[in-house]
Amino acid sequence: MSLRFAILGSGSSGNCALLETARCRILIDAGFSARKIGELLEARGLHPDELDAVFITHEHGDHAAGVNGLSRRPALKVFANPGTIEAITPRLRRRPTWQAFTTGARFHFADLEVESFPIPHDAGDPVGFIFRHGEGDLFSPRQSLAWVTDLGHAPALVAERIRDVDTL
Repeated sequence: MSLRFAILGSGSSGNCALLETARCRILIDAGFSARKIGELLEARGLHPDELDAVFITHEHGDHAAGVNGLSRRPALKVFANPGTIEAITPRLRRRPTWQAFTTGARFHFADLEVESFPIPHDAGDPVGFIFRHGEGDLFSPRQSLAWVTDLGHAPALVAERIRDVDTL
């Protein structure tokens, strides 16, 4: 299976996208209530229990509001950098299964290679993500997707990072 991607919602009222591979289903940002995210997933024939992880770009509510409700699922991993974790945690009733990463780091989750990079925005430590999938051969072509939001402009670092992605 190749990458499958859908924007569940995008705007000042909330941001959330679904990325699927053969081995995982992840949300990129969770800017709606957990109930609303559940409804958006169910409209696609999925249940929130089928999610493996959530990747959070920054602490603003339109990107992280659903973390509290989604944290009812202890198996669900929530990836964020330490600055974002520190900013979100005081607003939560439950502690999610945080998976901290360093901004600028590359790491793997399931069959995805994940790269984070800093973006300019009025948040503590906002990031964009590049998700790469596939082995680069005939049966598993390499694919990449970048998720970059809330940019007033794209500085050279951001432009360089997203230059070669397949989907932006």
